[in-house]
Amino acid sequence: MSECEVCGAAVHQDDTRRLVCGECGTVRPGVCLECGSTALASLRQGVTRAREELEALAREPVGSVTASDSSDGSARIVVGTEAVLHRSGPAQLVAFLDLDQELLAPRYRAAEEAVGLLVLANRLLGGRSRGGRLLLQTRNPEHEVVTAALRADPRRVSEVEAARRRLLRFPPAATMAVVGGEAAPAFVERLGTPLGVQVQGDDDGRWVLRSEDRATLLDLLGSVARPPGRLRLWVDPARLR
Repeated sequence: MSECEVCGAAVHQDDTRRLVCGECGTVRPGVCLECGSTALASLRQGVTRAREELEALAREPVGSVTASDSSDGSARIVVGTEAVLHRSGPAQLVAFLDLDQELLAPRYRAAEEAVGLLVLANRLLGGRSRGGRLLLQTRNPEHEVVTAALRADPRRVSEVEAARRRLLRFPPAATMAVVGGEAAPAFVERLGTPLGVQVQGDDDGRWVLRSEDRATLLDLLGSVARPPGRLRLWVDPARLR
């Protein structure tokens, strides 16, 4: 998976084949930093294809679980999306075939959400006392989420995340608000350039407001007259995109 050389988050290709970081906005040519190749491939496999390949390897039926569909629950091997982690269990083995999709996801709570997935997996396994195994496929074995899972120490994630969010001014180090909807341009224009609040945008019809003082930002949002039209406000959103 391609990573941003500035912040380490995942990057995606835009319409001009440039690599764009969804976390810090860094843009660079679509060239592999390791080998210099411009032939970049998308390596995201669907549940159906994964189930078919597992059936061929295991020579037995493989079940599948997604948010919208589930196959026969009697299968010994099950593959699926995050929905598979909400099964009642128990399980002897849980494997994340590409944990980097979560570790490097272009959202500021990626590490936090990845830890949540591993906790759900551990619930299926029933903890160490039942002897279950958790397998993580990753190109980032030193990532704080992986080491936290190995050591059963979530502080390894929280300490790194706290420093990262202070540096990038993400919650809880700062308060953020996302403004969207058809009335968003008029609303942001009425905001002006308030003291103590940073206004960023326009990003696909959305603006991000950020302040280190929560009361300052919330008071500002409450004091601006609402323009006509649909207006959406998200304060400290779980995801920015």
